[in-house]
Amino acid sequence: MYLEYFGLRDYPFLSTTDRRFHFQSEGQQRARDYLNYLLVIRDGIAVVTGEPGVGKTILVDHVCAGLPEKVKIVQIQQTLLTVDEFLISICMQLDIHLEHNNKPYLLEAIKNFAMDQHLNMQPLLLVVDEAQNLNPPILEEIRLLANLEMFGRKLIQVILLGHEELAINITSLPNDAFLQNVRLNHHIEPLSRDEIHEYIDYRLYVAGNDGRLAFPKELLDGIICYTGGVPRLINQLCDMMLITAYINKTNEISTQCLHSAIQKLAWPLYIERKSELPLNQTKQDVVNIRPLPIMVVRKGEVIVGKYLLNRKRMLIGRQKNLDICIEETKSSRIHAQIVYLDGQFFIHDLNSMNGTYLDNTKVRWHELSDQDVFRIGQHTLSYQLADEAETSMGSDSIENESAQLIA
Repeated sequence: MYLEYFGLRDYPFLSTTDRRFHFQSEGQQRARDYLNYLLVIRDGIAVVTGEPGVGKTILVDHVCAGLPEKVKIVQIQQTLLTVDEFLISICMQLDIHLEHNNKPYLLEAIKNFAMDQHLNMQPLLLVVDEAQNLNPPILEEIRLLANLEMFGRKLIQVILLGHEELAINITSLPNDAFLQNVRLNHHIEPLSRDEIHEYIDYRLYVAGNDGRLAFPKELLDGIICYTGGVPRLINQLCDMMLITAYINKTNEISTQCLHSAIQKLAWPLYIERKSELPLNQTKQDVVNIRPLPIMVVRKGEVIVGKYLLNRKRMLIGRQKNLDICIEETKSSRIHAQIVYLDGQFFIHDLNSMNGTYLDNTKVRWHELSDQDVFRIGQHTLSYQLADEAETSMGSDSIENESAQLIA
C-alpha cells in the first residue's frame, strides 16, 4: 500500500517470522548463546519464557537454522493435547507409522528412532511452543524422553517455549524431578527504550529505507506506553503509523501519526493490558475493591517501601526496574516473584543465591497468609491484607496509592 510512496522494497513491520527482519536484543543474544551451548553438549531441558510477541519462536528458529543439517528437529506447536496425542504428534513428524497408537508402543517407537539417530550421529531435537498449555502428565513424559541416553549422551534434546506461566507450572509440579533436568531457564524481557529505537531503524533498513523515513526519538515514550517494548505490538503500532502518514500524504512520522494510530487500533495503555482488571472498570471502581493486599518492605525497623499487589505477577530483586526493588547485595538481581493463582497470592523463590526465608525456614513456593513476614538478606517483607494495611497507612492513603498504581 505505502511501499512506493516511502520508497521501500518490503513492508518493515509485518508480524511474521521472517529471519531477515529479526533484531536480536541483549536478552535474546544471551538466550541464543546458552541454547547453542546446550545443543553442543546435548544435556538437559531448556526453558525459554516471555510475553506473547516478545520473539521466542523466531529466536529458536534462528538457532535451529544454524544447526547442522544432520540434526533432526521435531516442532510441536499445538499443545492442547492428551499424552497419547502428544506422542502421536512426535511420531508423525518423525514419519513413524504404528499399527497400535497407544502409549507403550509410541514411547518405544520414539526411543528406538532416537537410538538409531544417535548411532548415525544424527541428534534429535524436540521443540515445543506454547508449552504453558502442557498438562503435568505430558511434562512428565517430556522429562522421561529427555532422560533417555546412550554412551553418556542424551538421545533427545528438548527446548520448551512458553508464556511466563510456564516457569510457574514447572516449579509447582508435585516433585522436583522435572526442575532438576532444566539446564536453562531463561526469561526474555521486552525491548528497552534504546533497543526499541534500534529495532525500528533496523527493520526500516532491511525494508530498503533510503533515509526519507525516520521515527523521531521523542515518540519513543509514547510507543513504550502502548507497547511495553513487545516487538509484536511495536510492529502493529509502527505499521499503523506508516499507514496514517501515507493517508495524510506526509513523510513525517509525527505525534499526530502516533495518536491517530492508537485511535485506529483502539488500544489501551500497555499497563492496562497487563492489569487483572476488566477493561470497562473505572479507577473509582478500583478504589472501592476490598481487600487489596500490600507488601510492606523494611530494612531493620525502617519502612523502605509499600507495594500494592494488583497484578498477576510481580518480580522482587535487586534490579531497579522490578516491581519490588530490594537494594542490597544479598538479594539476587531477580530474586523472587509474587504470583496470583486461583484467587490466592503465592511467593516463589526464583533459585536465588541467598534464599527467601519464612520464620528462618528457606521457602521455594509458599501460599501467602495475612501477616506472613519473609526475609531477604537484611530486608523483611510483610504481607498484609487491606484492613490491616489501612490501619498502618490510613484509608485515604491506600485509596490514593491504589488509584496511582493501577493508573
